[in-house]
Amino acid sequence: MKAKSLKTKVLLVEDNANLSENISELLKLNGYEVLGIYESAEEAGENMMESSPDLVLIDIKLKGKKTGIELAEELRRDFQLPLVFITSASGKEVISRVKYLEPDGFIVKPFTKESLITTVELAISNYKTKRKKSERTQTSLADTKPHMNEIFIRDNGWLKKIKSVDILWIKAEGTYTHLNVGGKQYTLRNTVKEIMGKLDENEFVRVHKSFIVNLEKIEAFNHDIIKIEDSEIPIGRNYYKDLINRVNKINN
Repeated sequence: MKAKSLKTKVLLVEDNANLSENISELLKLNGYEVLGIYESAEEAGENMMESSPDLVLIDIKLKGKKTGIELAEELRRDFQLPLVFITSASGKEVISRVKYLEPDGFIVKPFTKESLITTVELAISNYKTKRKKSERTQTSLADTKPHMNEIFIRDNGWLKKIKSVDILWIKAEGTYTHLNVGGKQYTLRNTVKEIMGKLDENEFVRVHKSFIVNLEKIEAFNHDIIKIEDSEIPIGRNYYKDLINRVNKINN
């Protein structure tokens, strides 16, 4: 059996070939594993699930239709990992453009080997610290906050009450979120994060970067598909283990 690498895994999104090769070599020389180098946001996004990096380095300006900022938005929504921007500009203007994403670091071109490695190490360390604080806070809130089991959504001019027990699945699609409730679909201009903030997260589990399902509504599943009434929901490879753990917790 092949031994699992203990090196910190980095994904690099940079469209300057010479620069990306230099960054890759510097990272490898300092004990990091470079999983891949991508020139566009589209290419990086397609390979994220298979790569499972510990950190992503992203150039703000990239080839293709999407910018590095748009890629970072998607990664913040779908993954939990530190993000570091690479940029040729600095100052308040750049920071104001990306501060809502709470990046874990900036590398300003041109940079030295020391500044690159220091930024990456601090980003990983600070992100772990931030995650631990967040988990402690969430645990504390879970002990004191009553479970929320309903939300109100706009439907044909009315505010309609939706009970969480009736939600089959939730799908993120760009700037929209779709709720399937008893076979009827509602489309909202809210993020999944906003909606889940109003529901009891113990009732739901993320099974794909785009799908969250109601645990109690699952009728059957295998490694690839979940069956809920007439719907078949895809399972992302990185989410199957968590689904198994959640299902076992319910049954025990």
